[in-house]
Amino acid sequence: MRGLLISTLLLLSLPTLATETRVVVRARAKDGKFVGTSMGGARVVLRDAETGQVLASGLATGTTGDTQRLMKQPHARGTPLADEQAAKFEAVLELDEPRLVTVEVSAPEAQRQASVRASTQVWLLPGKHLQGDGLILELPGFVVDALAPQAHERLKLTGGKLTVPVRANVVMMCGCPTEPGGLWDSSKYELQAVVKHDGKPLTSVPLSYAGKTSTFAGELPVQQKGVYEVTVTAYDPVTGNTGVDRTSFLVE
Repeated sequence: MRGLLISTLLLLSLPTLATETRVVVRARAKDGKFVGTSMGGARVVLRDAETGQVLASGLATGTTGDTQRLMKQPHARGTPLADEQAAKFEAVLELDEPRLVTVEVSAPEAQRQASVRASTQVWLLPGKHLQGDGLILELPGFVVDALAPQAHERLKLTGGKLTVPVRANVVMMCGCPTEPGGLWDSSKYELQAVVKHDGKPLTSVPLSYAGKTSTFAGELPVQQKGVYEVTVTAYDPVTGNTGVDRTSFLVE
């Protein structure tokens, strides 16, 4: 009996062995594909939900995935969305007990002005891998990049007037292109530039397709000197996706 008691105490005193647990995380653009290397990747952070301790972090990298599978074919329950090359972040955690983990994703890394963050929580169990498609977090929005006028550009009135070109690049969060009649049909979007003059609302300029994929343009007539702020906005009334970028210029 004494030997049994000693053996039991020894077993209870041994540390619990941690078990390798693999976790795959992916970021997917709303109404689009995976966010991968072509957009600088997606930043992923795994934290212990109770203590805030960072368990793993890094970039989801790889391709945007299979267009047919993601955007065109009907998706049956249990059918994988990701192929082998599709962008992902994979962490290997050593867990000795179930742990509630907060998963945060922010992207795209290459277009910080458009970066948004999504998060969720998941219970991870020792040795129970979360692989395959893994955990997919959706990132809503457009990546809008104001191309013209250039930031802090100085322009001069000629004969008391000036026409300022406004141009912007608009793509999905995955970098997927937009154009009229395309898979991401820009003819359904509302694109405009809202303008302020010396801090006061002035006008709005509709932007239309400029003949180059993902590029949209308009013209702003100017008749006063001062500081102009231009806010370019994109909106898809079907999906609710939105995007914004800002620039400013001076007229002397």
